[in-house]
Amino acid sequence: MNLETALNEYTIDKSEVYDDWINRCCEDSKTLESVIEKAFEGSVRERKRANWILHHVSDKRPEVFVPYLTLLKRQLERVQTEAELRFILRYFSKYQLPNDEESESYLIDFCFEMMLKPREAQAPRVYSMSVLHRLVKRYPELATEFDQSIEVALEHASPSLRSRAKHVRKDLIASGLI
Repeated sequence: MNLETALNEYTIDKSEVYDDWINRCCEDSKTLESVIEKAFEGSVRERKRANWILHHVSDKRPEVFVPYLTLLKRQLERVQTEAELRFILRYFSKYQLPNDEESESYLIDFCFEMMLKPREAQAPRVYSMSVLHRLVKRYPELATEFDQSIEVALEHASPSLRSRAKHVRKDLIASGLI
């Protein structure tokens, strides 16, 4: 089955349709590039479903995304669906962060802004807090501002955001950063 058919025509159990695509993306860079293209440039339906595939690829083989770190960061600038936002921020929160100063700076600004948006979906806010937590370990001078932003974010927080904040603050205290 081709990618367009898989993303647009099947509404049955995702794992039944997408397991093969997940495995192929883990082994073949051309297949991965095709799914990334649909995830970031396809229709809304294609973006949502392709990002679901990418999510599972990242759990199996996070290293396959290392050549695409700049692309992931750039996609944040033009994200169109929550699925894209969730996948990218989740990846950065769990796996590889960009190592260039420009990307780190953009990611810090983006995640501070995202974390403080009370009307935004909760998962991107939680992942943004986790990304910032990782970046604050690289840049400890941001710890106080980060802690103050967590306090503001907690004013409109879901239980998941509150839980993440509790763990992040505990680690920042244990690390001597706040």
